[in-house]
Amino acid sequence: MSTQQVEILFICGSPRAHSSEALLALLEQGVREAGARSRKFLLSKKRIAYCTGCGSCEKSGDCILAEEGSSQKVDDDYIELVEALSYADALAIVTPVYFAGPPAQLKALYDRMQPFWARRYSLGQKPQLKRSSQIFVLGGGGDSHGYDPLVAISKSALAVAGFYVDKVQNFIGFKFPKEIAPLPSDEQAAELSFNELTRLRKATAQQQEFEKRAIAAGSAFARFVAKQSLGAERQAEQAGISAAQDADAPPSEPAEGNAQTQESKFAAEQRNAPLKIINRVDSDFEALKQAARASKQLKSKHPELDAVMEEAVASLSEHNDESVSVDDKEHNSEAEHSVEEEHNSDAEHSGEVEHNSEAEQQVE
Repeated sequence: MSTQQVEILFICGSPRAHSSEALLALLEQGVREAGARSRKFLLSKKRIAYCTGCGSCEKSGDCILAEEGSSQKVDDDYIELVEALSYADALAIVTPVYFAGPPAQLKALYDRMQPFWARRYSLGQKPQLKRSSQIFVLGGGGDSHGYDPLVAISKSALAVAGFYVDKVQNFIGFKFPKEIAPLPSDEQAAELSFNELTRLRKATAQQQEFEKRAIAAGSAFARFVAKQSLGAERQAEQAGISAAQDADAPPSEPAEGNAQTQESKFAAEQRNAPLKIINRVDSDFEALKQAARASKQLKSKHPELDAVMEEAVASLSEHNDESVSVDDKEHNSEAEHSVEEEHNSDAEHSGEVEHNSEAEQQVE
């Protein structure tokens, strides 16, 4: 699939048209520069009713709040969202961080994805193939709790809707462009302090870097989705070719015949097992007889070997006896030395105790 055929759905989770939508516009620009198409769903301009937890979707697979003729039907943009999710090749969530989590509007959207879960786990329907998604997080920064809960909630909801999150991109510090003061002229800069001028230049450079990175991220995402889709198409084509080859190939042996063949082979191996053992024993016995004959021949040619072996055995025995005797003597000597040291130590200790006792009595 070429990038011209790729469509990326952008969902902006912010309840107001501000920095999140400005970042989304830059990401869309990058997608278009890569040749892909984009579609956006802005929660600042759309309405998604809250899930009531009624459980109706577990029976029908559809949300009762969106069913025609239902007494509980509400007038919102849920159907438009579901259709957009169904046709998108990939998904991008652009959202600020509200107390480490998603804004209420985005959380309401996630909760309304319960029918996707019900179709798969309650009704056993085959899920849609997983597609790529990315999360672009922005905010003022300064919250020590980060945004891990936002990422975890997004992954959980998007998974049942047929998307996996392959990347989370941090744009904390990105500002609404109108909030960035323009760089002063030379005359204006002369009236500012060094610190003020440095702060303005730093903020401008940081914002410009954010904008370049956003455009590049949008382009890279579009190319990644196109490459991923192309790989899936090639795999499908290869699977089709393999299936056609299998259809043209001659029929293989029936499974029942294969089972019978395997069973007959196993029976033959069981029958031959005793013969293999007997042959191995015969072979070992023949090797022993050959060794005995070789030894006998060697002794007949060299009768002096018996006397030499007897002398060697006797010498080795005497050497072992002497070694044992020496070891015993050394052990006894060490033991006696140890006893003497302990005795002397006790005597010295006794003398010191008596001496200290006499000294204490004299002091008294």
